[in-house]
Amino acid sequence: MRFYYAAVILLVTACSSNKPLTTESPQTTAIGNQRLVSNFTRKGIKLEWECGYLTSQSNCSKGDFSAIEVTSYAPSNGNSDFNREDAFKVAELRAKAKLRKFIQEDVSTSEVTTTLTKNIEKANDKIKSKIGETSDAVAITDIEAEKDTNVAVRENSNDITRTVIETIRVQASGILKGVYVLDEKIVDRQTVQVTIRWDKKSEKASDYLNEKFR
Repeated sequence: MRFYYAAVILLVTACSSNKPLTTESPQTTAIGNQRLVSNFTRKGIKLEWECGYLTSQSNCSKGDFSAIEVTSYAPSNGNSDFNREDAFKVAELRAKAKLRKFIQEDVSTSEVTTTLTKNIEKANDKIKSKIGETSDAVAITDIEAEKDTNVAVRENSNDITRTVIETIRVQASGILKGVYVLDEKIVDRQTVQVTIRWDKKSEKASDYLNEKFR
């Protein structure tokens, strides 16, 4: 009896292992029904000032400017280590560009209007008897009158195209001294965040190293 019971157990186990694996297909949302969802808060530029003096309410009044922090994001287009490192570099460069634009930005705009006129004239004359150019009458026979003769067709086509182009140029260039990466963070599977910082101490350190290693 014990041997029979063990055989039944093995048979049931073998049958259960031969069942086909089933997978559920992921649900797909149409593009028109998709929504843009942001799971993180976009940060910009943060300014810091030193404490000038204490007011009567024991609050610190704003003194000299001391530091600035800039945060920027970049998509990684994947979650591999290679894509992540490239995304950190892009986010750092974007943060530095944002800082440079905050310091000084040159904006210029121009507008150009281009008008293109094209005139096409086609002539299709079917003449057997001379068409009178004066007031003199021209005689034709009945056969000629019934045929497709003495016809002068003029086709005139005018095409006008007007294009208005507005160009806006934004340029910001300069040297960033004493700026360093304060924080690097993975926001989600395909987004990274980089925060850069400048302060008086980092600027002094940059000046010192510049003089030291010339």
